[in-house]
Amino acid sequence: MEVPLPRAKPLPVANSPSRAPLPEVLPLHDAEAWPSDCALRLAEIARFANEPTLNGPGQCGASDVVRLEGIMMPNSALVTVMPTATLRCPMAEAVAQWVRNDLGPAMAELESPLASLTTHGSYECRGRNNAVGAKISEHGRGNALDLGPVRLANGSIVDLSKRSTPRLFRQRVRDAACRRFTTVLGPGSDPYHAEHIHVDLAERAHGYRMCQWDIREPEAAAEVSIPLGLPSGPPN
Repeated sequence: MEVPLPRAKPLPVANSPSRAPLPEVLPLHDAEAWPSDCALRLAEIARFANEPTLNGPGQCGASDVVRLEGIMMPNSALVTVMPTATLRCPMAEAVAQWVRNDLGPAMAELESPLASLTTHGSYECRGRNNAVGAKISEHGRGNALDLGPVRLANGSIVDLSKRSTPRLFRQRVRDAACRRFTTVLGPGSDPYHAEHIHVDLAERAHGYRMCQWDIREPEAAAEVSIPLGLPSGPPN
């Protein structure tokens, strides 16, 4: 009597649950595609360097990446970016256009033109608000910039998140940012953005945009009672 042989084990397939899933990364940047159409446009209004494609870990990554170093204003003045910002070219282009066409002209309300931007974050592979296990931040796609104080040509510092900065100026800058970016977060949005401004180009269903930056009234100066003046001499 013949004994049946055991069935052969099936070969593993690519989507077998026993295999670790491959990380989701963007395709490698094609060197022949550089400079991209975006980079050609950006070269007319900014100073930057081409960066290699960012791949991983996990879902982090971006192609068509640049290191934004400065923005050329319409009068040929250069606004430096300190530290330099690693961004997808479309995000860098949006930042440059915002600075040239919105932030720069708004500075006319102040005593000196814009000289430099302070950045608090650009590309970084992390979850939203640095929370472990959170959905990937737009920073992890090279699609976001955190903006700190700006410096004027006369050396003055203007902090867009502070109530001491003129209210109408902050409102003008906020409104322009919310027209140009799909996400704007600042004071009043959450504790994570109380001291800087976050802008990004997140793509959402139905073109949904998020503008959460509370333009708070300046803090009223403490009232100090003024003593009455002493009489200058005896009454007549």
